[in-house]
Amino acid sequence: MFRNFLLQEGFSVKCAASGDEALSILKDSTIHLMVTDLNMPKMNGIELAKKASIIMPFMPIILHSGDISPELPLLAEVVGISRVMAKPVKPGAMLEAIRSELREI
Repeated sequence: MFRNFLLQEGFSVKCAASGDEALSILKDSTIHLMVTDLNMPKMNGIELAKKASIIMPFMPIILHSGDISPELPLLAEVVGISRVMAKPVKPGAMLEAIRSELREI
């Protein structure tokens, strides 16, 4: 859903079905921002962000999750996540967050 919405807004979008696939894309492409979920199979969003920050240290990362625990924002900041958003995220709110993060780089 977000992919199609962002394409309509003029963004170039690459999607990954797993954390490993996302890391592979980062190694082979210039990516300006990453949006990831917290709960994923094999590698969660925190682990992905930690590894992604090594490959692209200044890339903003937005993490969204339906499971926002009190310690998640601090943990996210430590691994390089620039913004945590609670699900459900409306497309307009995600677009605003993406534009805001891109303005800061």
